[in-house]
Order: sequence, then C-alpha cells, then structure tokens
Amino acid sequence: MTSPGLAQLSAQVRAFAAQLRFRHGFLIGPGEIRDALRAVQAVDVLQVAQVQDALRAVLTTSPAEARVFDAEFGAFFRRPAELPPPPLPPAPGGQAAPGEPSPPEPTARAGKKTGPVQGHPQSSGEDPADEDAISPQAPGRALENAPDDPDTPPQVLRARLSPHAGAGGRVQTEVDDLPELLRAASALIRAVELGRARRLRPRPHGPKLDARRTLRAAARTAGDAALLKWLGRPRRAPRFLLMLDGSRSMGQSAALLLRFAFALHLRARRVEVYAFSTGLTRLTPHLRRAGPGQPLALPDLGAAWGGGTRIGDNLLRLAREERDRLNRDTVVLILSDGLDTGDPEVLIRALRDLRARAGLLVWLSPLAALPGYQPVQRAVQAALPHLDAFLPAGSLGDLHALGRRLRR
Repeated sequence: MTSPGLAQLSAQVRAFAAQLRFRHGFLIGPGEIRDALRAVQAVDVLQVAQVQDALRAVLTTSPAEARVFDAEFGAFFRRPAELPPPPLPPAPGGQAAPGEPSPPEPTARAGKKTGPVQGHPQSSGEDPADEDAISPQAPGRALENAPDDPDTPPQVLRARLSPHAGAGGRVQTEVDDLPELLRAASALIRAVELGRARRLRPRPHGPKLDARRTLRAAARTAGDAALLKWLGRPRRAPRFLLMLDGSRSMGQSAALLLRFAFALHLRARRVEVYAFSTGLTRLTPHLRRAGPGQPLALPDLGAAWGGGTRIGDNLLRLAREERDRLNRDTVVLILSDGLDTGDPEVLIRALRDLRARAGLLVWLSPLAALPGYQPVQRAVQAALPHLDAFLPAGSLGDLHALGRRLRR
C-alpha cells in the first residue's frame, strides 16, 4: 500500500467506507467515517494489522460484517499501486445518498476551501485548526509500508478531516420567512384533532342545556328564560413536543425546520423543542429568549448539532425525560431525514413508549418531498407501523400543506 500522505489516506478511508456501504449494505455514515479517521490516527499506520483492526472495530457491527470487511480490506488496500481504485456503484438517481460519503476526488481535498454552512460551525479549508500536524517522531501516520532503507528520514504528513466532521458550534439563521412559517404553524394547530375534553364546559352552543346558568340568567328577565345557556366538550388544546434532527445529513433542512419550530412556539401556548444529533439538548429556553423580528441565534449545542445521527437513543431518552408531561393531549413531531446509524430495535422501543402515551405521533421528513422517494431507510421502515402520519417537510409549501394532509 503506497500513499503520499495522510491527505490521500483520508480519501482512501472514505472510499473504502463508501465501498462497504454501497456494495455490502454496511450502516456507515459521516459519523462512522470521522471515527474511522480518528482510529487510524491512534495506531501505528505503518503496521497494516493495526490499521485493519482499528477500522474493523469502527466500521463493523457483527462477526459476519467482520468477515466481509477483512476480505474487502485485503482487496482494497493491498492491490498493486498502479491499479486504480475499484469503481463504486452509483446511488439511485446517480447521486450519493443524502448524508452518505461521496466517492473521493482523484486529488486530496486538503487544500480545498469550503464556505460556511448555515446551521453548522463555520470552517474554512485554510483554517490551521482543522489540520493535525504529524511530527516525524509520531508513531506511524501514513498508511504505507515501511521504507526499505532505514536511514530514509520520515516525512512530515498532514491529515484533514471534513469541515463538517466536528459536532456542535453556534447556530444562527435568519427569520425572513417568519410570516409564512407562522401561517403554516397556525394551519397545523387548527388541523390537529385530539378529540373532545371529558368535562362539560360552558359553550355558546352545545348538546346539553346548562339549567343552573339558564335560571340565573332568567332572574334578570323577570323569570323568563329568554337566553339559554349550554354545556359542551371543547376540543382538547394540543401540546407540541418537537424532536429536531440537527445532524450533518439534514443540511439546510435543519435550519428551515428550526425556524418552523420557532414559529410554532410563537403560535401555541405549550411547545417543547429538543434538538439531537448524537446527543440531545432542550432548545425551549433559547427560543423563549429569541425576539420574533431578530435572527434566531443559539449557543453551542455540542453533540446535539452537526454530528452523526442517533434517532432511537435520543428518542428513548426523550421519552424518559418527558414521561410526566406526555399525555393524550401531546402531539409528538419528529423532524428528521431518517438516516440513522443506531439500532432500529432501540428506535422501535422508543416509538412504542411515545405512541402509548402521546395523542398523535407524526414524522416529518425532508427526503419525503423528493420526487420518487421511497422509505427505504431502516429507521423509517422500523418507525412506519408506529406512526400516525409520515409527511414531507422539505420546503415552505410542504409545511403549509401539513394541516391539510393531517386531516386526510
């Protein structure tokens, strides 16, 4: 295995991970690739066995996958240097799957500038903080065979992770579309049907005559019951609980859905908003402090923004933390693309818990708005039997249509 440096090594690891993903169905996303790069830096990369063990520990989840991994590792990294990397099969539609690594470019991307991404930490390809300088004394930092000449001085190599590899960072987004989002939020609130309250309440019209209030009103008209009073069961006011996916795969959709959560917070009395990536954090206090006419700015959210995706783990944690406030008046909205790297069984357990307690369980997916979309993600397939609705939410038009689609 020959490689001019860690910049090319980073591209090779990404290409190898993409090959495992597309050819063998491994559950590998950006988070696993980031961990794989860090694992390689923690071992002596002049020792092929150590590199293989490090990558196997990160990229495999079962003995069967480990056997496939070992075979592919030998075929991929031990091929002759003059042979090009094996081609990867294209994703459906000719594009890489959202949230998944694309095949690497022929040249290293270490010097490529990258502009800031809305909703993610700003970083540039020229930022020295994104680079890991490797000294000659560092134990093995190139995935290559040891030189034949022991007197050959080692090279100083540099590796660069993707600018989106780090989690957390400040989140800031404009609210120019707030009026439209407020109308969409109002339509959603009106469309929610949770049934009627159990207790009878005084109503302008109702199925039952309120005799006591009618007689009291008749006392003002010389005993003539000119104005009848009624009792009825009003619609139960919904309480919204939002789970917003802030992982890298969400891209610009995360910023749009964050603004929609803010608009819903302004329209409804009881709204709780959480953000998650690999971790979970509560956004409600920050939304309460935000001004309606000002840009929406959130502090560093840590592992809850800009990292990988752990839907099941975070939903299970949410179900436990909100257990006392989850009831049949609660509408749970999961705003995610469903590109989960966690165990589907954990997601199923969390959704069962939420479904047993909440009044309505809805999943809003930006990917569902794409033409020809099919719910092929493992997380979505596991979740569909437990949902009341699975709706698209990729644009303002989709958000405006949420209320109409919920009534169907």
